[in-house]
Amino acid sequence: MVLSLEQLIVFLLIAAVAAWLAGMFFGVRYPFGFVGAFVAALIGQWLMINVFRILLAPEISYAGIPIITALVGALILAFLVALFVGGGWRRRGRYV
Repeated sequence: MVLSLEQLIVFLLIAAVAAWLAGMFFGVRYPFGFVGAFVAALIGQWLMINVFRILLAPEISYAGIPIITALVGALILAFLVALFVGGGWRRRGRYV
């Protein structure tokens, strides 16, 4: 698959949003911090779209990239990487 510049920008934006969301919602520590989550999200969305070819319906796409499918794939792999390779769960709240 050859990506145009527009598709590459969409891929990078989805990975950045997925990495941020994974850090916010899952509350886990990633190896190499945000960069580790970003790389996991990039690989996850690539796997979901190009390898497994799973499309979730209804699908919203921009520049030929299915947005929801890419985001779900990125979140799944970012969570799995954090769960199996990461530094564990981040503790929220104050302990006295």
